[in-house]
Amino acid sequence: MRRLGSITDEGAVEINADKGLEFLPDLDDYLVYEESAYQDIEDKKIPPLQIAMLIVGTRGDIQPFVAIGKELQKYGHRVRLATHVNFREFVKTHGLEFYPLGGDPKVLAGYMVKNKGFLPSGPKEIKLQRKQIKSIVNSLYPACTEPNEDTLVPFRAQAIIANPPAYGHVHVAEALNVPIHIYFTMPWTPTSEFPHPLSRLSNIAANRLSYQVVDSMIWLGIRSLINDFRKKKLKLRPVSYFKSQGSIVDLPTCYLWSSCLVPKPKDWGPRIDVVGYCFLDLANDYKPSEDLVRWLAQGSKPVYIGFGSLPVKDPVKVTETIISALEKSRQRGLIDKGWGGIVENDHPDFVHFIENCPHDWLFPQCAAVVHHGGAGTTAAGLKAACPTTVVPFFGDQPFWGARVHDRGIGPTPIPIDKLSLDNLVEAIEFMMSPEVKQRAEEVAKCIHEDDGVRDAVKAFHKQLPKVMPQPPRSKSPTSRRGMFNHMCCYST
Repeated sequence: MRRLGSITDEGAVEINADKGLEFLPDLDDYLVYEESAYQDIEDKKIPPLQIAMLIVGTRGDIQPFVAIGKELQKYGHRVRLATHVNFREFVKTHGLEFYPLGGDPKVLAGYMVKNKGFLPSGPKEIKLQRKQIKSIVNSLYPACTEPNEDTLVPFRAQAIIANPPAYGHVHVAEALNVPIHIYFTMPWTPTSEFPHPLSRLSNIAANRLSYQVVDSMIWLGIRSLINDFRKKKLKLRPVSYFKSQGSIVDLPTCYLWSSCLVPKPKDWGPRIDVVGYCFLDLANDYKPSEDLVRWLAQGSKPVYIGFGSLPVKDPVKVTETIISALEKSRQRGLIDKGWGGIVENDHPDFVHFIENCPHDWLFPQCAAVVHHGGAGTTAAGLKAACPTTVVPFFGDQPFWGARVHDRGIGPTPIPIDKLSLDNLVEAIEFMMSPEVKQRAEEVAKCIHEDDGVRDAVKAFHKQLPKVMPQPPRSKSPTSRRGMFNHMCCYST
């Protein structure tokens, strides 16, 4: 592994393309699709199922799954959305069953900002990461088997939907002998068209290789934890290092972005779907404050600037930079305080501070948006035809910033550590161009033609096995050979 890649100070994997290319012939087996057990018929009869959705992340990561869960309920399915306790009321307000997973999204967000992603940038971060992952992993099996926490009605998952950061999901599926479907907002399946979003490489010939290297790097860090979970909690045999190779390739996977921005790669097979953005309608129930409504009506459309759930290292300095850039570019600005510690001090009239405002209500009233590049926030801005500047912190955010720039609807991404008065002013002026606005409107029109929520549910039904596996006779996990025995050890 040392020959293939190393972890940078920014928590990304730097791929040694020259060495890695020697291994490319072996990757032909890495993209093998087995279709025989699955039925590609969209209108087949699907019985009502008990579905556990195991979702780890921030509010932006959870929100699309609330929309998907509500759509699944229309087909008679009982849907349990298992996620962090911080989002209990959010999930239950939308009529979904809730179950608490371990891990604290604020701690996870802080960790990922500091380390620029999932991978620890130094030894001190390993203990924190493993503590959070262990808490998440140990809560997954109860999330699929424990009664409803309010009504005590029994629950046992007959199918699992999970996102990759829910480490251990495939092992729970193996223990329960139920099908699992991976849903994610960033690429995690090998392709030659672009590298893994957590990798850094200069040779595009190594794009496919980057997925295997990143997967192996992550597995090296969690394999003892996962095998401990398998042995002690699930009563399954441990999995060797080599079983981890293949990541989620063996699993049906659904990507929640629009092909208007990133078309499905040609080397992805039929077990992989790109269905579009999954929007949750929050605007209809939102009542803005009188101050906000009055401020919006007092002038031209503002520029939105906010970084969501992500903590900012020097919030005072960042706030000053934002206000100065708005003044210099002669634009009005809405500054979202979020979780980042953005400071609302005395400020000029051309600036208004907000918090907890749904993007689907707010962004259509903005001239342009500046944000961290989270998949959900990016989607909301594009749907509203807003030229977009991405200020990435970590993970897939540079990837989405690059895609926005490639489409000509935003400037080159500005990493948060490089944010300055000059480059923010330049970015705002770029977004004010009529040509950029026209391109943004073209992308928005394309996105409006998608129905990501509907198609995400269709993909789930389509990828279910022809014959659903039978649950184990015992109520407790037992070691067995089943449909998941061939699957990868770290399948995120």
